[in-house]
Amino acid sequence: MTRQSSFGLCEVCGARSGKAAMVAHLHKCLPREGNVTRAEALLIRVQSVGTPRYWMDCAVRIDANLKHLDTLFRRTWLECCGHRSEFSVGDRQPVGMSVSIARALASTEKHLSYAYDFGSTTALVISDLGVVDVAMNKPILMLARNEPPVWPCDVCGAPATVICSQCVYDDCGFCCAHHATQHECGSDMLLPVVNSPRMGVCGYAGES
Repeated sequence: MTRQSSFGLCEVCGARSGKAAMVAHLHKCLPREGNVTRAEALLIRVQSVGTPRYWMDCAVRIDANLKHLDTLFRRTWLECCGHRSEFSVGDRQPVGMSVSIARALASTEKHLSYAYDFGSTTALVISDLGVVDVAMNKPILMLARNEPPVWPCDVCGAPATVICSQCVYDDCGFCCAHHATQHECGSDMLLPVVNSPRMGVCGYAGES
């Protein structure tokens, strides 16, 4: 898959920013979020391993645990067939789902690993980006997320609508609606193009 610049939208003010600049934007934007009651939270970045164009920035309450984060990942990026998942630190040392996100990040060098599905694994890395004050009525609040990448059809270059779950491992298999009907692997192998690092893998068809 070709490299693309990655931009996202701030959920607080709607500003569009590049991936690298979004963290600084959020640290400036959140204190201006009106006259509302706030609480101290961690700002984290989550991005996919190998395809870092997929990312999200979230505020997490100090009492939020890894199960809350696992639920967010499954709902937004991953859930297809109820596969197992696991957080780990260091050299694949597992961390229990009941452990708080803050404690897990503090136990390592501000980075945490995550894996969903131990067959066709989708791997993520979570990074601690510091403390913010933000109004939150739930354990985790998504603040920004990458815009959906536009993938060209392998045949004609038009925006692709599906990807072949077999060809994806050869870094190809994107088809527009027209050329999807002519793809040599057959329609049973085609999955929708979605804004997720699990695109084209297993039976993943998009956000639940």
